[in-house]
Amino acid sequence: MDKCILGCTGLEVSRLCFGTIPFGGKGWRKDPYVAPEEAGKVLKRAHELGLNFWDTAEGYRSHPHIREGLKLVQRKSVVLSTKTTQTSYEGAKAALKKTLEELGTEYLDIYYLHYVRSPDDLEKRRGAIEAFKEAKKEGLVRHIGVSTHWSNVVEKTLDHPEIEVLMVKFNKIGKMDCPLEDMLKAVKRAYEEGKGIVNIKILAYGGLTVREGLEYALSLPFVHSVCLGIRTIEELEEDVKIYQEITRSRT
Repeated sequence: MDKCILGCTGLEVSRLCFGTIPFGGKGWRKDPYVAPEEAGKVLKRAHELGLNFWDTAEGYRSHPHIREGLKLVQRKSVVLSTKTTQTSYEGAKAALKKTLEELGTEYLDIYYLHYVRSPDDLEKRRGAIEAFKEAKKEGLVRHIGVSTHWSNVVEKTLDHPEIEVLMVKFNKIGKMDCPLEDMLKAVKRAYEEGKGIVNIKILAYGGLTVREGLEYALSLPFVHSVCLGIRTIEELEEDVKIYQEITRSRT
């Protein structure tokens, strides 16, 4: 699995990011809940295949699954990200403490403000940002991120140098919450400013196949990593095979 440096963070991440939302029975596919022990085996196999970038969120119900996966690999070999919707300093501090306990880890590689909906929404989360910055000084969080579906939020993050990673929704067919052209323009600028870019929702909620979604996302020079929701070892191996076929065809 190819890897790259995630913007200015210095983190070396796999071009495919393992999205754990299906483990918890969440997301558009409405998959059945997976037992954490079984999910741990899938994550271990992902690690063997080179997927060192694992993503979750406090609302995905998959923190226990990642905890099991981390028992089977070296923690330092995984780039781990999660997210919180907390807006206040106190709320974010409490959420981080709970999250670290649930994941069974002493630190997070990336902690995202989850689903920021507008520039005003970002400003309302200043308390959480301050908590993140404090946690970074304490070594509990290595890098701060924002996840969003809106181009004006991406643009607003350029005023926040402490925000180093963006997890952003866009896809080939433009099933978007804002115009695709606006999002691509904003993401390209953020990339040029040194932000790490992680592309989500590449399947357009089932409107695209994995191959179609990956072919588009991987064709964009300003995308560092592409997040795919994965549930089973069979699904994982098929997704990696498709990725390899796409990348080989371009060399």
